Amino acid sequence: MSRTAEELMTHHIDSMMNMKKDSNLDEALSDYSEDLVAITRLDGRTRTMGHDTLISVMRNSLSFAVKLGMDIEHAVEKLNFLYRQSTENYITLVASLPPFSSFASFTYMVEDGKAVYVSGYAKTAVSMPSLGIKAHPFPRNEEAMAVMEKHFANLKEHDIDALASDYADDAIVLCNLCERPIEGKEDIRRYCEGLVQNAGTGIDALTDSSAKITVKEAVAELGCIAFQHRAKKQAGVLTQRIRDGKIIFESLTFQNAVTVI
Repeated sequence: MSRTAEELMTHHIDSMMNMKKDSNLDEALSDYSEDLVAITRLDGRTRTMGHDTLISVMRNSLSFAVKLGMDIEHAVEKLNFLYRQSTENYITLVASLPPFSSFASFTYMVEDGKAVYVSGYAKTAVSMPSLGIKAHPFPRNEEAMAVMEKHFANLKEHDIDALASDYADDAIVLCNLCERPIEGKEDIRRYCEGLVQNAGTGIDALTDSSAKITVKEAVAELGCIAFQHRAKKQAGVLTQRIRDGKIIFESLTFQNAVTVI
């Protein structure tokens, strides 16, 4: 089954909205590849997850929500989508779900109609109870981590040339500071210039030494950094797909975002 990222996400959300409390999650779970790699922080705890682990998390989340008397379908309907942008194989969503989370960011990378890489982050209360699922023991991809850390340093230095050189020539970027998806070398250059020249407040919040880095993981081709900066009232998620030492896809989302690029 071949689906675009947009079609997959629409099916995924519809499946959750039409799910009954006593149902299983098979319809929603069918959207994930058995080779899935995911990095998540949904209950105040960072996990790397494979297909089996993600299934356990979703089942536990459903069970936990039902025990709290939460109507899943109604909760999904209450999702306030702040940003939704996609290309054929990539989609990023930003949403809020009062009172549980004021900022949630999800990125899905799709191959052959299934999600193969996923990052999921929700800004939650400190006292959020654990879902009781351990991380999948994926080995860290040190090469991908090095690329991500170099890019982070270039962001901090506001080095446009160095930032642009971190990407593959045909890289794709989804960012809620941008009015449309960024694709290709010239667009990437314009994006990097826009980050430095027009989005300094958000970038400085991300790279500031006072920012709390809540996620910093790299597994297979997937890398993710998430942060909160209370003083600057900002939070965000940087998700990257890294291959052969270059960023081939990036998603960058901020809680408080204004289109400037």
